[in-house]
Amino acid sequence: MQLSRKEKLELMKNLNWNFYKDTPENMLAVIEGKLERSGGFDRNALFAQSLERLSWHIIIALWGVETMKKLYTPQLKRRLRPQLRGIHDFAFSVLRGEPIPAPRWGSQYCKTMQNAFLSDRRNRNKQRVL
Repeated sequence: MQLSRKEKLELMKNLNWNFYKDTPENMLAVIEGKLERSGGFDRNALFAQSLERLSWHIIIALWGVETMKKLYTPQLKRRLRPQLRGIHDFAFSVLRGEPIPAPRWGSQYCKTMQNAFLSDRRNRNKQRVL
């Protein structure tokens, strides 16, 4: 997918609704590596904002795969909301060609699921009256 300059500038408006200190052009220049910083955003902040607010195929078109692999570091991961970290860890493992963790269906995971969904009445010492 290729994005035109006009489409990229529209995406910059979605990333930052407060343009008192930033302009979409300056933000795009930070993404392209022409500027070090624009207002309150540096490259890492813009990338974290992109991961949280844009769809995956648009992020790839905007940043490029190689740049994304370089920017996704443990420090950047801490900037993301906790519910997004696992999703992005998996995606970047695939992009980097790293081994993907196996599904958690081992015995410990099964016990956790069993405790969450099944009654513990078989393990009680004596019957109780409600």
